[in-house]
Amino acid sequence: MFTVSSGFIGDFKTGDNIGYNLKSLNALYSAQNAASPSEARLFCKPITITMVSIIEALLHDLFFRIQSYTSEGVKNIADQVLNDIRSKTLDQLQTYIAAAKKHDLLGASGTDLYEKLDELRKVRNRVHIQNVKKQLDANESQVFTPSRQKSTEELLERVLKHVSNKYERPEHVHGHVDNFDLPWEEHLKPDSSK
Repeated sequence: MFTVSSGFIGDFKTGDNIGYNLKSLNALYSAQNAASPSEARLFCKPITITMVSIIEALLHDLFFRIQSYTSEGVKNIADQVLNDIRSKTLDQLQTYIAAAKKHDLLGASGTDLYEKLDELRKVRNRVHIQNVKKQLDANESQVFTPSRQKSTEELLERVLKHVSNKYERPEHVHGHVDNFDLPWEEHLKPDSSK
């Protein structure tokens, strides 16, 4: 387990709900770790869907701040980018990912981060058992795997650390939301040379 600062959150209730879902994840991980290998795999779906929902909430909060915090602004985002985003309606994970990619808000230019996020959007949409849109494998056991769970951990960690480090709010508004405890071993260690 490790902790990431919540000092970037704009909508405190969204921040509280992210914290609640991370606590739910902690309980799911505890149950998964206590289960037999075949039963442990059954936890991959609720864990993965919850992690993608947290990624969506993080992006929602960033775009909420861009849209609403016109006096405070958002640190490290150019005015022309703020103006472009403010002229759009962004209200779904798909539009959040597209806008983040267009303006490289997650510092991932030249990588496949945004494509991986879009893949996770499709995974998250598999909360619907019937798979009407025929997205991904027809067998949920092939969609919600331990390897996908691990790669989703890495993406959530990457997005969370980036928005926390790059888009931090002024110090006087910190502390309204508890910092975020992630219930796995840290994948992306801070650069020890800094």
